[in-house]
Amino acid sequence: MYGDDINRGEIKCLKRYKQLISYEGLIRHRKITPTDIDGVIDYAGNAFIFMECKLEGIEIEKGQKLAIENIINGLYEGGKKACCLLFRHNKVPEEIILAKDCIVSEIYYEGKWKYYNKNNVLYCVKAFEDKWKSKGIYI
Repeated sequence: MYGDDINRGEIKCLKRYKQLISYEGLIRHRKITPTDIDGVIDYAGNAFIFMECKLEGIEIEKGQKLAIENIINGLYEGGKKACCLLFRHNKVPEEIILAKDCIVSEIYYEGKWKYYNKNNVLYCVKAFEDKWKSKGIYI
């Protein structure tokens, strides 16, 4: 139920969590294919934080980067606040990546990517929340 805060954010079914989704056969016009976004925080439809995680040394693919930019720009043009935090990890596949502790390497906000590499995801999420609240955005 929505009101139940117990275990929110935790992996509920590890077997299903590890299950791969293949988009094979979904090549569309201009040879585009589906992409994924690793996380989204939706603040009652008023503001959004998108999160994408990559292994250290691996760049975000051009199509995925463009999709993220288009989503955020569209929200912004519609009067909403939105950003994307691109963060990195160096965990082996058997380890769980704790997103809140990963270092943010890039932020997409207000139409441009900014290289960051300073603080963790939790710090950046709180910073955007504070910024938006100070502008009267209900989050």
